[in-house]
Amino acid sequence: MRFIDLPADPLLTIFLDLDVEDVLALKQSCRILNEIGSLDYLWHKLVRTCDLPLDLPLGADSATLSGQELQAIVVKALKLDHHWRKPDAYIRRVIPIIHSDTSYVDSFHLLPGGKWLVTTHHTHIIGDSDGGQCTDLTLWCLDDITSPRVIKTILIHDRATSCRAYYQPAQRTFSVAVALSKGDISGCVEVYRISLDNPAVSIRGCEPLMFHPVASDGPQESSLRIDKLRIHEDILGVIFIQLLPTGYHQLPRRMVHVYLYNLVTGASATFKAYHGSDDYFELFRDQYALARYDPPEPIVSFYDIPSFIVSANLDSEAPANNEPDPSTMSEGLFSARCSLSHDSSFSAYRGASSGIIEHGVPVFNTLMFNVWGCTGKTDRFSPPDRETRFSGYTTITSEVFHLGNNDGASHQFYYLQLGATGRRAVWVEFQGGIKFRKWSASRHYHGENPSAGVSVFMPPTTGLPFDKEDIFWIAFDEATCRLCVGLRTGELYVCDFL
Repeated sequence: MRFIDLPADPLLTIFLDLDVEDVLALKQSCRILNEIGSLDYLWHKLVRTCDLPLDLPLGADSATLSGQELQAIVVKALKLDHHWRKPDAYIRRVIPIIHSDTSYVDSFHLLPGGKWLVTTHHTHIIGDSDGGQCTDLTLWCLDDITSPRVIKTILIHDRATSCRAYYQPAQRTFSVAVALSKGDISGCVEVYRISLDNPAVSIRGCEPLMFHPVASDGPQESSLRIDKLRIHEDILGVIFIQLLPTGYHQLPRRMVHVYLYNLVTGASATFKAYHGSDDYFELFRDQYALARYDPPEPIVSFYDIPSFIVSANLDSEAPANNEPDPSTMSEGLFSARCSLSHDSSFSAYRGASSGIIEHGVPVFNTLMFNVWGCTGKTDRFSPPDRETRFSGYTTITSEVFHLGNNDGASHQFYYLQLGATGRRAVWVEFQGGIKFRKWSASRHYHGENPSAGVSVFMPPTTGLPFDKEDIFWIAFDEATCRLCVGLRTGELYVCDFL
């Protein structure tokens, strides 16, 4: 922070007791108040209590920004929140990024801030030894939405099924993980590091990680699927699922595993997970979280990541560069859990926050439940801190909201995307015509308390350049309200709300 020794000014004490909106109003009163209202220290304190998604520079800590920079970011967030809550505020423009005649988009990941996009495109190479099954991994810059720029494209053999990226500001480098399909009985994850300073020399972050199923005693060979990828700083997390045959006319049993890998030291380990806990997986600095539906309620469990994986220095006793092996997996180091209580009208959760943003501010994760009738519900929780760790439980807050109809019809959420802080969400509904819906959480500040609300984000009659029935996935950034839409035709569009 720029201001360590503060002047003994009673006005500053008054400002520290106010919220963001009050400070902005008082700044208009007189010159002295305006000067105090611009202090770095004051805005460093205010952003920690602001309950809006802030469009901070990717990877930046709010404490490194000036008071003027933070004030501009907060003012922009307040204007966007006001616009987002309007029932008649729709998407303003739609920009095509990838056309179906060039390649097929298998997966895409929009990073926090909506200015960076990672895509994997399925391409066919004539005469290729692998039968043409190749993937273009591409990092896009969407800073100027009217002219998207390709920063780097990497050709990867085999077809990608998912991707995930993490930005490291100190190195100005993106770490990108890609899951590749190797047939029904194996899978692979490759990690690449793309430097913004010199994209031409971007390198592979580690050797390919091969996943193989454990041999079963049944007459059929088991299959394996890589389900989810996460990267946080230098830790890679992978959820992979093994389907074990149980006999004729019976459904296969699902074995869910968690694999953690340090991209710097090579330390790794495989852990057991509950059956069906692949619905939610999130990676933190030194913990990971899993969720499972244990009737009558969902359970979110937190586990500490072993110190030999988190450490930047490889322990001589720690395993390194070992392949993921479920036959040698161990139990996770349980830390805490929370029960997401709900009444009988709610079914299991249908979505979770899309990422974690750590700017020195405590950030909540969110799970949203499927709903019946005219109401919905969100449950917001946070990873346990040092004081509550190992106490067995962590904190959770719940909120019920109205969907805007009273006909008792069942609402179904499709392609649900929640923001990293759980303040905004977007989903698709197939009821009375295909339409996008936007959701905003309630706010609590002096003078005004808007409740949680749902409105149309893109109505059925909107003249879009694509058919909404062709949607296969969406990605959403809550700080800018930017939306990416991928189609079954292989096309990709960016929808801008600002």
